[in-house]
Amino acid sequence: MQQTSMKNEIDERLKRFRERLVANRVDGAILLQKTDLYYLSGTDQDAHLWVPAHDRPLLLVRKSLERAGKDSAIEDIVPLSGLSRVPELIMKHTKKLPKRLGLELDILPSKLYLSYRKLFPDAEIVDITPLIRGVRMIKSDYEVSCITKAADMADRMYEKMPGFLAESRTETDLALRIEAFYRGDGHPGFVRTRTFNMECLYGHVMAGKSGAVASNSAGPTGGKGLGPFYSQSAGKDKIGQHEPVFVDYAANVEGYIADQSRIFSLGNLPEKLHRAHNVMLEVQDKLTEKGRPGVRAGDLYNLALKIAEKAGLEEGFMGYPEPVPFVAHGVGLEIDEWPVIGRNSDTMLEEGMVMALEPKFIFPGQGVVGIENTWVVTQQGMIKLNRFPDGIFEC
Repeated sequence: MQQTSMKNEIDERLKRFRERLVANRVDGAILLQKTDLYYLSGTDQDAHLWVPAHDRPLLLVRKSLERAGKDSAIEDIVPLSGLSRVPELIMKHTKKLPKRLGLELDILPSKLYLSYRKLFPDAEIVDITPLIRGVRMIKSDYEVSCITKAADMADRMYEKMPGFLAESRTETDLALRIEAFYRGDGHPGFVRTRTFNMECLYGHVMAGKSGAVASNSAGPTGGKGLGPFYSQSAGKDKIGQHEPVFVDYAANVEGYIADQSRIFSLGNLPEKLHRAHNVMLEVQDKLTEKGRPGVRAGDLYNLALKIAEKAGLEEGFMGYPEPVPFVAHGVGLEIDEWPVIGRNSDTMLEEGMVMALEPKFIFPGQGVVGIENTWVVTQQGMIKLNRFPDGIFEC
């Protein structure tokens, strides 16, 4: 993206964020989380971004000042030699200190929070997490274009899957081939998350019964992994005939994520797995048919449960033995963004929301079937960004 266009993009993001600061009577916010920082400044350098409600933002950079100057769309950039200088630099820039100071309290370490309490003893500290996440929840045309490119990357990988699968003896063999393709196609090699203690490299690759192994994963699937130090995704189990091979590897282009999963197998799968997979496709079709601006997310989740229950698949839907209470999650610069189509969610769908819809069903001792695609909400309804076929691919 050209520098002028990126500046316009970030100016619009800052405008929407400042409007939320004003509406919530917050004098200004300091943002440190790397994704929020990049979203509002255009750089991922070690820095603090001061966004006053009624003035220009200020980027305080610890390292690298040179890279921040080249990358960032922020005009006012100064070096930060130590945390203690933050109030002084804000005072110099804005001519006053905030009475209500916003911080990202969902991710800010306690040590830093206590430091800010000491640095701003007269300020009331408030949580601006809902404000920044709410702004990021609505994607611009530029962001949708990046996520669409990521979906194209995922489609290209899935087109290679039959060959990858034929060459692979184990889950890790298959993961190696997928990751090599992604890296060669421009994937940065990681997927950012926001949730505390949530880790994600690319996603999950699991074959047969390992796909039904419970884990600490925040999603409906887990896998054995390589050990208790990372107990999810690909392990060393061999890939067998006539078992579901589950591939859920998120693509990443320019920091933007598209989440997509498909089911493959060496040989034919049992009919009951095909039947459950088709029910998951029905969940996807019904939810995307109903999903449009003004629809309550919780109502879509309830619809998904009704479809699973009607098919006799309520036990094992979205996880086993502990199902997760959602069927879709937002994606963007992180894989766990808002909105969430989940239990009791009062979020109303809006144009520009982008989410990964992932109805899955777990067969204990056999594996997982289901689908995941990335969708964008428009005035006309939900549009799928992936194009690779949704059915089970039997090699």
